[in-house]
Amino acid sequence: MKKVFKNIIKFPIFLSLVLIIIVSGVVSTNKITLSNRLKEDDEAKLQLFQPVIKKVMSLGIDSLTITQLILDPNLQFNENYIKIEVPIKQVEKPEPQEPTSSNKIYNKLVNDEAIHRINNFIQQNNQIFDKIQEKYGVSKEVLASLLWVETRHGDYLGYHHVLSVFANLALCDQPEFLEYNLQNMRHKAKFSKTEYVSMKKALIEKSRNKAKWAINELASLIKIKDKIPVNINELYGSYAGAFGIPQFLPSSLNKWAIDANGDGKYDLFDYSDAIFSAANYLKKHGFSDTENDQRKSLFAYNHSTRYVNTIMLLSEKVKQYQESEQNNE
Repeated sequence: MKKVFKNIIKFPIFLSLVLIIIVSGVVSTNKITLSNRLKEDDEAKLQLFQPVIKKVMSLGIDSLTITQLILDPNLQFNENYIKIEVPIKQVEKPEPQEPTSSNKIYNKLVNDEAIHRINNFIQQNNQIFDKIQEKYGVSKEVLASLLWVETRHGDYLGYHHVLSVFANLALCDQPEFLEYNLQNMRHKAKFSKTEYVSMKKALIEKSRNKAKWAINELASLIKIKDKIPVNINELYGSYAGAFGIPQFLPSSLNKWAIDANGDGKYDLFDYSDAIFSAANYLKKHGFSDTENDQRKSLFAYNHSTRYVNTIMLLSEKVKQYQESEQNNE
């Protein structure tokens, strides 16, 4: 391992070949070959991810730990995680800080089946929800609807290797990958000189922010490796690197996860820990009895008004269903 780590600078030729393939825009036709080469050549893999290793080490992670993770066979180069885009021929609007007045929802998630399954989920985990309502004051219906929207109560957890998501995205601010994404943008539309300069500036800024975010999440993931029951080398989740029933990022787990079942681990694949953790997040972000506070706390969970609208509508429909069931008894 030490020999591999010391000798990573000796392989610029292979790294250059990798980056030429990427920048030339033919990754899609060569990614199997590239992936196989990286699997077979530890030094080349370390060379490719060397910028990530250095940045993670600057956050207090030791070189042996990050090197072992990079060399793990499950961690693979994937150009899809490096792709960064910015709006074409328009200035990107600032991200909203609270829900907007839009009434759009995720139509596919609001139907009779969803209402029945959310209600059944509450009944099956009623003791957990009762404790949460008493401790945090978070509505059963809102919380169960949130977990339905996130992962269908754990049925859809994601298939993306979380370490690979962050390690790859952390490379997006490197010059070769910036050029790769600039070429992709040029293929999408024709830019005037002024438009190109504006687009390039926006892409560079977004890439730097994304890379910094990915490094922080990667470091957070390494720091929680002893707090979760799953080996982080074998952790899978969303395209954005969120995982578990409530789809927490590593930094979110560090701040808001709850060990509700008392086993000494934050297990976001366990209903008790997952439901309590999501409730704790909402409470810490201002959840109260008022609809306005509920909407703001949900918006903190996911910066999407459509997401907030969907959960609020589902929770209301579940309440109506419960009332109709009681009246029919």
